[in-house]
Amino acid sequence: MKKVLLCLLGVLLVMVENSITNYLDILSISFNIVIIYMTIISLYIDELEVGVIGAILGLIKDITVGGIFGVNGLILFVIAYSISHLKDKIYKESSITIFALVFITNLFDSMVNIATVSAIYNNYGIITLAIKGIIIIPLANSLLSILLYKISKKSVLKLKED
Repeated sequence: MKKVLLCLLGVLLVMVENSITNYLDILSISFNIVIIYMTIISLYIDELEVGVIGAILGLIKDITVGGIFGVNGLILFVIAYSISHLKDKIYKESSITIFALVFITNLFDSMVNIATVSAIYNNYGIITLAIKGIIIIPLANSLLSILLYKISKKSVLKLKED
């Protein structure tokens, strides 16, 4: 039941991201709340279960946003499975750990998206994509992740108890 609720919360976050945060224009980027969510819950859930949640949310995101179908599903599955596989070796309760993990996951997401988008659409310069994808987007999402983690820390720690 907990996994279904986590998946439904993820779907809600996909809807919030698509309807609100994609239209907030801060430094010409939008926050990726779903990657932050998947990074945080991956620290507390089994690899396969969180991987399936990540794949489902990624496919829903692909369907609603458009673009290359399956890329977000694959990205979220790899991120969730990888972090969950390493969860026993990571100190989970530190904000710096959350910052670093979200930075790395956003960097991975940006690199994959730059590689796929620039190869198919070719509408932005590679320097613009690199500056945004390697510096601005991961930093902005990492800073947001610290705030969201501090707000939801009690709820997240309940995942550890179950």
